[in-house]
Amino acid sequence: MPGSYPVKRTVTKGSLVHLEAQPAPGYYFVSWSGDLIGNENPTDVRIDTNTTIVAHFFPEEFVSEDEMLHIVVPEGTIVLDKDGEPLTSLELIINETPLPPPPEANIVGLPYDLGPDGASFDRAITITCSYDPYEIPLKVAEEDLVIAHYDEEAGEWLVSPSVVDMVNNTVTTLVDHLSTFTIMAPVPIPAPAAFTPSSLSIFPLEANIGETVSISVLVTNTGEQEASYTVTLKINEMVEETKGIDLGGGSETVTFTTAKDEAGAYSVDVNSLHGSFIVKEVPLMVEEEPQSQPPAPPTGVKWPILGPILAVIIFLAIFLPIRVRRRSAFR
Repeated sequence: MPGSYPVKRTVTKGSLVHLEAQPAPGYYFVSWSGDLIGNENPTDVRIDTNTTIVAHFFPEEFVSEDEMLHIVVPEGTIVLDKDGEPLTSLELIINETPLPPPPEANIVGLPYDLGPDGASFDRAITITCSYDPYEIPLKVAEEDLVIAHYDEEAGEWLVSPSVVDMVNNTVTTLVDHLSTFTIMAPVPIPAPAAFTPSSLSIFPLEANIGETVSISVLVTNTGEQEASYTVTLKINEMVEETKGIDLGGGSETVTFTTAKDEAGAYSVDVNSLHGSFIVKEVPLMVEEEPQSQPPAPPTGVKWPILGPILAVIIFLAIFLPIRVRRRSAFR
């Protein structure tokens, strides 16, 4: 084995030379080129003139600059460029501006462009992408991650059968061509609508004939998908009114009003929530008789004039007899 390459040897014309290509660690022999074509190794070649023979080797592993993508090429894999010439290396570029993912998926991490375009392998190579668990979208199971590649001819992303290693946080697939590769996660499917009525409210619980009674119920959609829901009010087991609502995740209060013209107890059923209210007779109003008024004083009496006259008469009636008695005593 020479200490360095290329190496020149002088041999006798017509000599049979034994050649053996010995790869360095991490590489494997691919083929011969120049004046010797083929991939037999070792091999013998007869030298009749000046001869140039080139041995081609290929790395068994490629690693991206950020060490998030590894490519393993099985030993003995024949790698050719688009012109059918042997390849000795691959192009591996981080794509900072990838094409948008399909509507049903999200890109996790970064895409990687692998080239050169048109390169081919005679057997599948292994691509392993690492991922950060914190970049996985919410509500996406880690085992649902896949490796996808962009198909230039179809103009779309295609998913490759993948294996997820949740211990080492990697996704692995086998490919036989070069393209743009990335990890994709499915877009979470919203949970289907699931409606639950609750909190039946009746006000007032006792009402007079013709008075309005308000009946309400809280409807909750515990799912994430928006859907329609019908709320039905039954009174005394008879459907009185229905209302439809469109509701995504969340709650909405649905209210009915009713008034009854007959007294009695009424049962309420709103989507299997039960309650009741009572209607009473309106009390009769009793008219009171007007109270008698004291007799009015006689009209025509002049009290301002009659008052002093009565006072003089009373005075004379009291004091005049007293003076008469006193005079009789002196006689």
